[in-house]
Amino acid sequence: MQNDTETKIKQDLLAEIQTLEQNYKIIYGFIAGTDYDPSTIGTSMQAFKDSLSRSSAYVLALYNLKGRRVNIPWEPLFTSLDYALATLATSATVKQRDAVRAILSMSQEQMGQVLSYFAALKESLKS
Repeated sequence: MQNDTETKIKQDLLAEIQTLEQNYKIIYGFIAGTDYDPSTIGTSMQAFKDSLSRSSAYVLALYNLKGRRVNIPWEPLFTSLDYALATLATSATVKQRDAVRAILSMSQEQMGQVLSYFAALKESLKS
Protein backbone atom coordinates (compact mmCIF):
# COMPACT_ATOMS: atom_id res chain seq x y z
CA MET A 1 0.00 0.00 0.00
CA GLN A 2 2.82 2.41 0.85
CA ASN A 3 4.43 1.76 -2.55
CA ASP A 4 1.16 2.70 -4.32
CA THR A 5 0.92 5.89 -2.27
CA GLU A 6 4.55 6.75 -2.93
CA THR A 7 4.16 6.09 -6.67
CA LYS A 8 1.07 8.32 -6.85
CA ILE A 9 2.82 11.13 -4.94
CA LYS A 10 5.83 10.89 -7.27
CA GLN A 11 3.61 11.03 -10.37
CA ASP A 12 1.73 14.05 -9.02
CA LEU A 13 4.99 15.74 -8.05
CA LEU A 14 6.46 15.22 -11.53
CA ALA A 15 3.35 16.79 -13.07
CA GLU A 16 3.64 19.78 -10.72
CA ILE A 17 7.33 20.22 -11.55
CA GLN A 18 6.40 20.37 -15.23
CA THR A 19 3.78 23.04 -14.43
CA LEU A 20 6.39 25.02 -12.47
CA GLU A 21 8.82 24.87 -15.38
CA GLN A 22 6.22 25.95 -17.94
CA ASN A 23 5.05 28.93 -15.90
CA TYR A 24 8.59 29.95 -15.02
CA LYS A 25 9.37 30.25 -18.74
CA ILE A 26 6.64 32.87 -19.06
CA ILE A 27 7.73 34.66 -15.88
CA TYR A 28 11.37 34.60 -16.99
CA GLY A 29 10.39 35.97 -20.39
CA PHE A 30 8.43 38.75 -18.74
CA ILE A 31 11.40 39.67 -16.52
CA ALA A 32 13.60 39.69 -19.63
CA GLY A 33 11.28 42.19 -21.29
CA THR A 34 8.77 40.16 -23.27
CA ASP A 35 5.57 42.16 -23.37
CA TYR A 36 2.96 39.70 -22.14
CA ASP A 37 -0.66 40.63 -21.65
CA PRO A 38 -1.21 41.39 -17.93
CA SER A 39 -3.69 38.54 -17.61
CA THR A 40 -1.13 36.09 -19.03
CA ILE A 41 1.57 37.07 -16.58
CA GLY A 42 -0.93 37.17 -13.71
CA THR A 43 -2.21 33.71 -14.57
CA SER A 44 1.36 32.38 -14.83
CA MET A 45 2.38 33.88 -11.49
CA GLN A 46 -0.69 32.43 -9.77
CA ALA A 47 -0.20 29.03 -11.42
CA PHE A 48 3.50 29.03 -10.43
CA LYS A 49 2.62 29.91 -6.83
CA ASP A 50 -0.16 27.30 -6.62
CA SER A 51 2.01 24.64 -8.21
CA LEU A 52 4.89 25.45 -5.86
CA SER A 53 2.54 25.06 -2.92
CA ARG A 54 1.31 21.68 -4.15
CA SER A 55 4.85 20.55 -5.02
CA SER A 56 5.99 21.43 -1.53
CA ALA A 57 3.15 19.42 -0.04
CA TYR A 58 4.14 16.40 -2.16
CA VAL A 59 7.78 16.74 -1.06
CA LEU A 60 6.67 16.85 2.57
CA ALA A 61 4.49 13.78 2.01
CA LEU A 62 7.37 11.84 0.43
CA TYR A 63 9.69 12.69 3.30
CA ASN A 64 7.02 11.78 5.84
CA LEU A 65 6.52 8.39 4.18
CA LYS A 66 10.22 7.74 4.69
CA GLY A 67 10.10 8.97 8.29
CA ARG A 68 12.17 12.07 7.60
CA ARG A 69 11.62 15.76 8.17
CA VAL A 70 12.30 18.49 5.66
CA ASN A 71 12.25 22.25 5.79
CA ILE A 72 10.78 24.04 2.77
CA PRO A 73 12.31 27.55 2.75
CA TRP A 74 10.32 29.31 0.05
CA GLU A 75 8.16 31.56 2.22
CA PRO A 76 9.88 34.76 1.01
CA LEU A 77 9.17 33.72 -2.58
CA PHE A 78 5.48 33.21 -1.81
CA THR A 79 5.41 36.70 -0.27
CA SER A 80 7.06 38.25 -3.34
CA LEU A 81 4.59 36.50 -5.65
CA ASP A 82 1.72 37.78 -3.51
CA TYR A 83 3.07 41.34 -3.81
CA ALA A 84 3.46 41.00 -7.57
CA LEU A 85 -0.04 39.59 -7.95
CA ALA A 86 -1.54 42.33 -5.77
CA THR A 87 0.32 45.01 -7.73
CA LEU A 88 -0.88 43.63 -11.04
CA ALA A 89 -4.44 43.33 -9.74
CA THR A 90 -4.43 47.01 -8.77
CA SER A 91 -3.94 48.19 -12.32
CA ALA A 92 -2.48 46.93 -15.57
CA THR A 93 -0.80 50.21 -16.50
CA VAL A 94 2.75 50.26 -17.82
CA LYS A 95 3.90 51.63 -14.46
CA GLN A 96 2.27 48.72 -12.61
CA ARG A 97 3.77 46.18 -15.00
CA ASP A 98 7.19 47.73 -14.46
CA ALA A 99 6.67 47.38 -10.71
CA VAL A 100 5.66 43.73 -11.14
CA ARG A 101 8.72 43.17 -13.33
CA ALA A 102 10.91 44.69 -10.58
CA ILE A 103 9.35 42.49 -7.88
CA LEU A 104 9.84 39.40 -10.01
CA SER A 105 13.40 40.42 -10.88
CA MET A 106 14.23 40.59 -7.18
CA SER A 107 12.75 37.10 -6.76
CA GLN A 108 14.36 35.59 -9.84
CA GLU A 109 17.26 34.06 -7.91
CA GLN A 110 14.84 32.38 -5.48
CA MET A 111 12.76 31.04 -8.37
CA GLY A 112 15.93 29.74 -10.00
CA GLN A 113 16.90 27.95 -6.79
CA VAL A 114 13.44 26.42 -6.54
CA LEU A 115 13.62 25.19 -10.12
CA SER A 116 17.14 23.81 -9.60
CA TYR A 117 15.95 21.92 -6.55
CA PHE A 118 12.95 20.48 -8.38
CA ALA A 119 15.03 19.64 -11.48
CA ALA A 120 17.38 17.58 -9.31
CA LEU A 121 14.44 16.01 -7.54
CA LYS A 122 12.82 15.17 -10.88
CA GLU A 123 15.96 13.34 -11.99
CA SER A 124 16.12 11.40 -8.73
CA LEU A 125 12.46 10.37 -9.04
CA LYS A 126 13.02 8.98 -12.53
CA SER A 127 15.67 6.53 -11.37
